[in-house]
Amino acid sequence: MPRYIFDVKNGHRLFDASGFVCDNDTAAIIRAAVIAMGVSLDKPEDERRIAVMNDAGSEIGTVPVYSKPSYKNPAK
Repeated sequence: MPRYIFDVKNGHRLFDASGFVCDNDTAAIIRAAVIAMGVSLDKPEDERRIAVMNDAGSEIGTVPVYSKPSYKNPAK
């Protein structure tokens, strides 16, 4: 199974060095949505998002971080 990296972006990046093993790109985007909900609880700033990179280092998608947790599918 491939490993995905989840970085928080908001003008500068907070890197996730270890990543997470997911079944596929869709599972990685879902994991990013869960991470975004957790990050939103920590006084979010404008324009924050979770960037999802595959094991080749390519960004496969982003998920916005809202000021309040959202259960709506925000993935792009």
